[in-house]
Amino acid sequence: MDKQITNKNTFHFTYMSGHRADKVGIVIDMGGTMIKIGIVREGILLSNTSLIAGNHSSLKERLNEIGDVVDELLSGKAYQPIGVGIAFPGIVNSSSGKILSRYVKYPDAQEINLPEWAMNRWSLPLVIENDARAALVGEWKYGAGKGNDNLVLVTLGTGFGSAVMIDGKLLRGKNHLAGNLGGHMTINLSGRQCNCGNIGCLETECSSWAIGNYVRNLSGYEKNQFKDQEISFKNIFKASAEGNEFMSNVVEHCLKAWSLGIISLIHAYDPDLVIIGGGVMKSEAMILPYVKKMVAQHSWVKEETLLIHTACEIEFAGLLGMYHLLEQKNNQV
Repeated sequence: MDKQITNKNTFHFTYMSGHRADKVGIVIDMGGTMIKIGIVREGILLSNTSLIAGNHSSLKERLNEIGDVVDELLSGKAYQPIGVGIAFPGIVNSSSGKILSRYVKYPDAQEINLPEWAMNRWSLPLVIENDARAALVGEWKYGAGKGNDNLVLVTLGTGFGSAVMIDGKLLRGKNHLAGNLGGHMTINLSGRQCNCGNIGCLETECSSWAIGNYVRNLSGYEKNQFKDQEISFKNIFKASAEGNEFMSNVVEHCLKAWSLGIISLIHAYDPDLVIIGGGVMKSEAMILPYVKKMVAQHSWVKEETLLIHTACEIEFAGLLGMYHLLEQKNNQV
């Protein structure tokens, strides 16, 4: 007979008699645009799906939806989950499992007890980490960072995420901020106030949440043929590649801002390798050469001593990173 373990929500993990149940991790990457959900075994993504992040007023309600999707991915499979891993776009205390920063999509995030949610839903332990740190671990173990223990990762897209590893250990700091606030370095003394409260942050100059405001306030926008299109990085880079001079200037602005942010991180942490990820890196051919040139011209690091690579796991680094952190926790028990 098949053996079933029933949790408090009556969901069944099925162990097929005569077959070894696969130990897997339930992993969730709560990105600003998409929420990715997957099942990982030994560093291999077995199945995955995604939800549009959208605008939600309650993380508690969103977790119910995520839980239902996870149940669908597990249904009928001979899996033995080892835990739940969540990559979250904010400052988190990975030891306590608490979200520390107020997140605009989910005002109740700081009040949610995530380990309790995972235990009540599946009787499983939970690990949470900042999404950029999770992506860095994923690249370190399974992608562009393999073989290097001193790494800086930046993610370009919704914001300018960053994470740092020194001697094979994630940099976290006393208040869990260390290495995570690359997008909130001031690069424009006369810039506008960021949603974080700081002045002239890198993200106010070029992030998906700020780029529309930047473009619409540029001289010549109303006369440009682009004004009837959605202002997104995808459309901006496409228009630039097609010869739109106005959008080429926007691309130049973004590339310069991102490069200066990367140079500041290089000076702060002196890594062996910088990994650049995020959805915007689909335009790698335009971004990577520019960044390398800026770093060579303006950083204190000699070009031959520093590598700059595109992330190998642009879509799923966060999921893979959370799986590795789950494995670490499981091995410590």
